[in-house]
Parts: sequence; C-alpha cells; structure tokens
Amino acid sequence: MKRLFFILTLAGTLFSLTPAWAAPESKADTKTKETMLDRLCPQPKEAEFFEGNYLLEPNARVAITTEKELSEAEKSEIRNIFFKYWKFAPLIDFSKKTENANLGDEGYLINIGSFLSIDGKDATGVKQSLKTLRQLAEASRNGDGFVFQNARIKDFATLKFRGIHLCIFPETTIEQLEKYIRLASYYKFNYVVIEPWGVFPYKSHPEFAYADKKLDPAKFKKIINLCYELGITPIPQVSVLGHGTQSRISTEKHAVLANHPELENIFELYGWSYCMTSKKAEKILKDLLAEIYEFYGKPPFFHIGCDEAYDMGTCYSCSKQNITELLTSHLVKFNKYVNSLGARTIIWHDMLLDRADPRWKNHVAMGNAEMAKALETLPKNIIIADWQYSYQDKNQMKFATPKHFKDAGHDVIVCPWEVNKGILALAKTAKDDNLFGFLETTWHHLYGTKRFFSFFYASGDAAWNGGAPLRDTGSVRMGMPMLKHLWQIGSDMKDIPYEANGNSEKQISTSLSNR
Repeated sequence: MKRLFFILTLAGTLFSLTPAWAAPESKADTKTKETMLDRLCPQPKEAEFFEGNYLLEPNARVAITTEKELSEAEKSEIRNIFFKYWKFAPLIDFSKKTENANLGDEGYLINIGSFLSIDGKDATGVKQSLKTLRQLAEASRNGDGFVFQNARIKDFATLKFRGIHLCIFPETTIEQLEKYIRLASYYKFNYVVIEPWGVFPYKSHPEFAYADKKLDPAKFKKIINLCYELGITPIPQVSVLGHGTQSRISTEKHAVLANHPELENIFELYGWSYCMTSKKAEKILKDLLAEIYEFYGKPPFFHIGCDEAYDMGTCYSCSKQNITELLTSHLVKFNKYVNSLGARTIIWHDMLLDRADPRWKNHVAMGNAEMAKALETLPKNIIIADWQYSYQDKNQMKFATPKHFKDAGHDVIVCPWEVNKGILALAKTAKDDNLFGFLETTWHHLYGTKRFFSFFYASGDAAWNGGAPLRDTGSVRMGMPMLKHLWQIGSDMKDIPYEANGNSEKQISTSLSNR
C-alpha cells in the first residue's frame, strides 16, 4: 500500500513539474499546414503548425486546465472521451487556470509539442477541443498510438445557439437519426430540433401517428438521451397550425384523418391546418405538447411550427373572426402554455409577413397584410425562426427580414437550407446583427453528397464561425474530410447497417429511367 502511495505521489509531483509549453523552433511548410487545415470542421479561429510530431500513447502525459476546477463527473467524462476516440485514456493532470476565462464561449487552446496540453474555458471547451484533436489524429503506422502534427490551435464559438433541424419521416431509420445527431455534435452544433412526422408514439392520442410507422419508444428515448450525452440539446417540434397532416403537402398523405375521419372537426376544411376556434383541437394539441416535452427531457425551448398555414382561418367558424385577432390569440395561447411547461416558444416566421409587401421581394413571405399585423401584439419572448432559402436568387447575400423581426422586439434565429451562399450569408447576418442564433434546416433533402456536405459540413462551420468563408480546396470540395468523419461516426455506433453508413442510403439506382 505504501508503495502504491509513493507511486501516485511521484506521478503527481511529475505533473506539477510539467514545463510551460513552448512552440517548436520551426514552422511547418505550407503544404503540411494546408493538409492539416483540410481535416478540420469547423475551421479554428487560429492555427499554427510546426515541424515534428507528437505521439499520443497509453503512457502519454496530458495537461488539461479550466477556469474553474472540474467536478469528478466531468473529469471522468473527459477520460471516457479519450478512451472512446483513441481506445485508451492517457495520464491526465487536471488543474485550475483562472485566465482561461478569456478563451471565449466554449473556447480552448491546444498546444502540441513535446507533450499535449489543453486549456479550456470549461468542460465544454475541453470536449470541443477533443473533437478537433480527433479530426487531426493519424493512426500510428506501428499501432502504438496516434500521431499529431505539432501545433498551437485556439478557437471559440462565434454563435451561442447553433442548431440543426431534423425531420423523422416514416422512411427515416433510427440508425440514420443517430448518425445525423452524432455528426451534428462532431461539427459542434449544440441544439437539434427533432420533428416527428406522423411517427411519435403518443400515449395520450395514439391516433396522431401512422399505426404501422411509430417509433419504438425505448429506441427513440435512447436517441434523446444520446443528444444530452453528446452535448447537443434536443428541441421538440409539434406544429400547432399548418402541417397538421404531419406529411409533405405534395404527397397528400394524412397521418390522422386517413384512418380517423371522426377528427375532421379539429382541422380546416382541407385538413392541412388546425382549426383555431376548435376547443377540441386546443385540448389535443396541448396534450401532445406536454407529452413530447416530457419525453425530450424538458429542454429550454419548444418549436411549435406555424409555417405554411395555407388554409388557416377558412372554415365556417374561423372565417367569421378577424384573422389578425384570431392568429394573435392562437399564438398567445400556445406561447403561454409552452411557457407553463418551462420552455421558450419558437415559431416559423413566414405567416407574419405580407407576401405582397415589396420589402420582401426575394424573401420567403406567406401571409397577407392582415396576418402580418399579428406581429405587433405578439409576446416578445417568442423566438422567430426566419427561414430564407435563396429561392429566387441563389446568389442572395443580404436578407432584410431578420432585422425586421429583431426591430419588432423578438429574438431571431436565422434558418438557411441547402444553398451554400445562403448558409454563409445568414450565419454572417446572425453574427453581424447579434441575433439569437442559427438553425440549419434539412427537410426531405437529407441525402446525396452535395446536400449532406451543405447541411452538416458547411452549416456547422458557418454556425461556429459566424459565416466566415468556407475552406475551398479540392479535398474539401470532394468531401474527403467528411469521408473520415463519417466512418469515425459510424465506428461510434454499434453494427451500423449499410443503409446508414456514409451519406446516402444506396450507391446505385435500379431505376430503368437512369439507363
């Protein structure tokens, strides 16, 4: 026992004598630097690379500092991440360093030379640094550890709210969803809006999903728990106005009415939007919100949709009401309910803009002049998710609507889709105008190399760096870094099936039309 105590004491003494990191004398050549930077997403704010390599091996010494002393649980989690990434946990010395307060949100400083040191703002900063290190690492040719180029890397998050919106369609597998979430976390997103489309296994109203397509509640709960484990907060979405079918309008499927026509009285005539004067609809929707909010672990935000409500207010009951007052009352009512659950409300923006207003040329606007008046009296604690997709002009770099909603007193989240220029421009808008955050949307286009690259790689970099120019090299354009990142993510999953491997379900099409 005395011998063990002596060894532990000696190890502590050695760590306490760890010298301050000093940069190697010679910087690496340009080719080496560019090769290293190609591996990283998001790109770090500062990165210097030097000649020579560092070998991370089981007996390596790693020094980690944070502004405040980490809890034992946080230290254990960091050791576990080392083990998950590199199959062993090195000897880690944790200590407090008050000047780390200046590293910025989720900030970190990595120094690689004769030893590896990480200065983190907090545990989150350290964990973000480990993602960067994993992307840099090369397996040693001798199989004795992982090799890193000597470097000094300093980074922090530009935007605090960095989200991605994922739909769970009946065609989406649980393995695909897990891959999406793991990749989003790897690219340093910290929120994910998960919107089930006719698949959530509601107990309160089981008729609100396709009977044969419901998610296994135990498997889906594991996904929700995984989000928290990966440092990404899951946000539920239940649309309380448009998209009442829980299906894309072009498919004309209806998750509810196709099998339960007795519920016709809670919808507008066509079944697309919910009836805003129906007390039954209000009761059912509140039940759905409460149940899914509990299932998602009671997060700080709740998205209630409200986009593309093409037929809202058209039934014999709603059409008698003033549409401005009706829409305002509906949003106020559900915002109050969401707040009572313990969350802030997020809504889509489009019905609050008059599509005939010349100010919104080349912008997404779905409402009319009367609907747009609702913005004047909405509770200011409602967050507006402004989706601008560069539909009319794929080179559009300026967007007027985020400022419009901010000037009205609301926090604003910008929401691009699949146009890379729009992704960068909106992220830059969020940074320059000090908006609430960024939410990448994906919808039904989450397949194929180009779109996968845009949805995760380009948007992850844009959100972290506030729309700084995307790295543009042959390796990046070919998606080579994503190849590594995706097999790394796949290796984190147990027995990932073929269809969930990589960025698409299949490699070839069997359609005769493609001959």
